[in-house]
Parts: sequence; C-alpha cells; structure tokens
Amino acid sequence: MVQSRHITSREGVNAAHSFFEHHGCTFQEIDQQQDIGKDAYVDLADHRGITPLCVALQIKAGSSYRTSNGDYAIPVDGHADLWRRSTIPVFGIVHDPDDGLLRWVDLTGYLRAHPDQEGGSVPVSGRHTLNAMTLPGSFINAARAYVTRGTTDLVLNLLSADPLQTAAVYDAWALSRSEPKYLLLLRRFIMDLAPEALRRTIWLLSHVGSHPNIFWTKDNWIKPEAEGLLLPSFRWSPEELATMLRAVPHGDYGRGTLGECLDVLLYEDPNIVVKLNISVKLLLKDPDPTQAVRAASLALTHSRDQQQELARLIKAYPALLQHEWFQDIAASVNASGKLSLY
Repeated sequence: MVQSRHITSREGVNAAHSFFEHHGCTFQEIDQQQDIGKDAYVDLADHRGITPLCVALQIKAGSSYRTSNGDYAIPVDGHADLWRRSTIPVFGIVHDPDDGLLRWVDLTGYLRAHPDQEGGSVPVSGRHTLNAMTLPGSFINAARAYVTRGTTDLVLNLLSADPLQTAAVYDAWALSRSEPKYLLLLRRFIMDLAPEALRRTIWLLSHVGSHPNIFWTKDNWIKPEAEGLLLPSFRWSPEELATMLRAVPHGDYGRGTLGECLDVLLYEDPNIVVKLNISVKLLLKDPDPTQAVRAASLALTHSRDQQQELARLIKAYPALLQHEWFQDIAASVNASGKLSLY
C-alpha cells in the first residue's frame, strides 16, 4: 500500500515536470528528505522565454484527492503558516490519474484570504486545469500578483524559526537563478541559521564553488555572474567557521558528503588556515571536542606544510592530543607529511 502511494505520488511529480518543461519552464524538484511543504520550484516562461516569475509547487496525485462533488482538495497537513508566509508563492497541483489532467490552486493566496485556517484542506476546482491556454493566462497572472514583494519576506523568513527558515533557504536558491543577490543574502545570514537550515545552506552554496562531486545539470548550474558576485564573499570569520562545523555531523565527511561541501566553501579564503586555527580555540570550549579536531584536520589539509602546521596546532592547543582521533591524525602527518580527507 505504501509503495503504491509512492508510485502514484511519483507519477504526479513526473506529470507536472513533463507539463512545465514541455512549455519551456524550468522545473526543479526539491530533495524530499526535508519536508518543507514544497515539492518543486518552477521558473515560468512566456513566448519570449524564461521570466523572473518563480512559484513553488505542492503536488498531490491520486483519485483520493477528488471530492464527492467532482472537485478536489489538498490537505493542509500542518503547512498553513508556511504556505501563507512563503517568500515564493506556493501553488497546489493535483494530478488525477483517471483523466490524466492537472488541476491547480494558489495555496498562498487562499490561506492569506483565510488567516484563521490552520488545518483541513484547500479546495481545488475541477475546472482549474493546467493546459496550453491556462498556463500563460490565469496561472501566470496569479503568479504575477506576487512580484512586488522584494526581499522583505525572504529576510523575515530567514530570521524565523523552522520550518519557515529552511523553506526560505530553498526559496533563496530558487530566486537566485534570476537574481544572484539572493544567494549573497543567504551567505550573509550564516550566523542566524538554525542547524538544519545551515546544513541546507552549506550544500546549496557549495554549488557556487569548485565542487568536484556534483552532477551538474541546467537546474543546478550557477551562472558566471553569480559566481563573480558570490565567490569574493567566501571569506569566513572564525566564528562562522565554528558555527558551520558544529552543524555538520561528525560522520558526514568524505567524498560526496556535506563535509566535502563545507570544505569547498573554504577554498576561496586565502587566510583559511589562520582562521581555522582560531576556530579550534572556539570549538575546544564545547563539551564535545570532536568538531575542534575536525577544524584542526581541515587546517592541516589546507596548509602548504602540514608537519609545520601540526607542530603549531599542538603547541597552541595541547588538549587536542587527548583526543584519540587527533592522535591518529598526528601520527599520519608525522609519518607521511600528508593528510587527505578524500
């Protein structure tokens, strides 16, 4: 039964993906490991090509979303506040496998018009189908109603508690395809993000750097002008480094991991070794010194003379040698003169 629901859900996402891309839009699915009440972002297109208009989609599929009167309904499922306050408007899509049609509703607009609704469902008219006529008409017109909001909503949501904050991180990523400044805003909020939002930010920002283990597609490729704006901002304070290190689980290092994404963010800072040294001092104040050891290992891998850097670390922070893992690191550097994380 669970597998059947998953297949039906997948069919709905595939149908929406196929429809929007067929009409020249850019469809970017969201990692479903993080439930932010959004399944995808779509950059809408008109007869001239991709526009700056972007919407988020909550996609439902299956006849179970059809009501007794022939209309449809999308359950709120605890997302009312998120959909209502979302920086990017959230539109609901229902795919009915019986007729193969897609129906839509402006979830953000509906919930703003019903400010007291926290549960239940949002009605979707059976007549609100998505097709070659309604996409450039009523659908895009509904999206245009949100274009005057600027960055105010995004900033407020980035300063909110989760799930709004993590959702805003993804919104900044989606908006950055037309305006690189949104990624710069995300970089500047590093110290204000909760751990999960910060983990997502580290992963997304690493697309700007020279990440060797990302499968590049038109959906995640960063424009050169965005790189030119963002890369000079990748100069980190020791406090920012300590905060990011605390957010990455100790075991999540190695090729293709979140730890590697963090490492990518360090490449552009010419003073990264000195700053990592200071972050070791900050992290040694934590009850668990593991992240201090991680900072020390990164300082070693980014240094030109690892044995010299090891001696400097031990002299400044002898407490590191009380950690068994750092003892192994020190032995490896002394034996070969080289420590590699990958």
